[in-house]
Amino acid sequence: MTAALQSYARRTQTPIDALQFRTTVLPLAAEDIEEPQTEGVNVHGLFLQGAKWDAPKSILEDSEPGVPIVGFPVIWLQPADIEENVAAGCYQCPLYKTSTRRGELSTTGHSTNFVLYLAVPTARPPDYWVRRGAALLCMTDD
Repeated sequence: MTAALQSYARRTQTPIDALQFRTTVLPLAAEDIEEPQTEGVNVHGLFLQGAKWDAPKSILEDSEPGVPIVGFPVIWLQPADIEENVAAGCYQCPLYKTSTRRGELSTTGHSTNFVLYLAVPTARPPDYWVRRGAALLCMTDD
């Protein structure tokens, strides 16, 4: 992800610390993507805990009873100016390496298990998803 920002920053002569990622959830499976993005990166293989993705509406919804973790579609992380409001109408969904959501605190004050926040579209207020513990995971416990 850092390499994608560095590449974009060099190409556009923009300071890297003036950039962030815009999150776009694509209506595609990983095997349907034939070419890489011209800017940014596609991320696939993530899992969603505490919610589900409603593909027709393109928003987060409550998870099905008894189904705590589901696969998540491909995400396009596109470089954007830090001044741009990329989180409007979104839940700043934390992405963790594992479902334990704990680890040693780093100098940033975040757990070493924490990767970043991704702005995921929702029709509900963000605190709704915080109370449900909605998060993206790089891997499940299975």
